[in-house]
Amino acid sequence: MEIEDVYRCFRKAQSSHFNRGYRMPKDFDKHLMKMSKVNREALRTITGLFKTKWSRIDPIKYFKCGFELFNNFTYVQFLDKRILNLYIQRDKLEKRKSELNKMEMVRSAKFIREYMDSNNIRTFGIYCMMEKNGYNLVLTHYLKNKIDHFLFTWLMKRQLIRLTEDEKSLIPYIMNGYRDTFVQLEDEKYRPFLRQLKGVLG
Repeated sequence: MEIEDVYRCFRKAQSSHFNRGYRMPKDFDKHLMKMSKVNREALRTITGLFKTKWSRIDPIKYFKCGFELFNNFTYVQFLDKRILNLYIQRDKLEKRKSELNKMEMVRSAKFIREYMDSNNIRTFGIYCMMEKNGYNLVLTHYLKNKIDHFLFTWLMKRQLIRLTEDEKSLIPYIMNGYRDTFVQLEDEKYRPFLRQLKGVLG
């Protein structure tokens, strides 16, 4: 990670916080030299940290914490301890949520596997296409709280289940949060777990 990458992360976090676009300078080196010495050194210092001691910290999430804490978050506040403390607190919370989500998905996958075995359903693909009382079987199981919303969203995104508009109207929570849920599932930390899940489901 170079100084230009860190600057881009800062601008992305700023853009997200204020809900507006941003543009990178055409000549970053020239732009860097036009900065005040204080701002330039702050950017260089934090770049060094992200490359070494803070290599596991996500710069965009770190800067977002800065914007949450300070109304006019700028370079001189980059190393304020309160930002790192908030980042660590949020990171722990995210990891706990991630583990809970994984546990729920495992519970869902086990239910599906047991249901398939007890009903002589040969493949997972067949299970996904089955209906019960005129509705998709997976949807019925979700509505009965047998399958969690993360696994259900994952199956929708992989197009293993296809729902009618009538069926979609029964799951406003899923449909309204579909994009956000899938963005979470796309996170690197879920990928090995989802590969294992595919193996369980077959």
